[in-house]
Amino acid sequence: MPSIKDIAKGGIMHEAELIVKDAKYIPEDKFCVCPMGCAKTAAAILREIAIGNVKLSGAIKGTGPDAEFESRAEKANTVDELGTLVIESAKIACGVIDSVAEEDLEKQVTMPWGASFPMFVAIFLPSQHMTYHDGQINYIQTLHGDNCFHWIEG
Repeated sequence: MPSIKDIAKGGIMHEAELIVKDAKYIPEDKFCVCPMGCAKTAAAILREIAIGNVKLSGAIKGTGPDAEFESRAEKANTVDELGTLVIESAKIACGVIDSVAEEDLEKQVTMPWGASFPMFVAIFLPSQHMTYHDGQINYIQTLHGDNCFHWIEG
């Protein structure tokens, strides 16, 4: 039977791969366009995910933010560049989760925005965050005329 850490890591990698795949259905010329003049761009969403995964990982590990990774993410603008960073950040999160000792899963951990969670909840935050944003990516896709449900494809 998989451990809680294995389940969290599986969800993180699944969601990272899914959102990167889904983002590729947004036309390249619309990837950095602000839908309706006020929504986040698809690029901004993937950037937030990549940076968010690394910030959450730093909080779980107790090390804080990674300025070098954030700088790389701030400079990226294409679906390929940002998609690579999303996958890299997911792998970072999985590595950090691997390093969490079983006895620390009930320990409280403070997130970058100040909220405190038990570790067994915190390790699921990267996948939850990506799932939330995948809905936004899918909606942006539909705003540009693609009404297919690509998330159900293999």
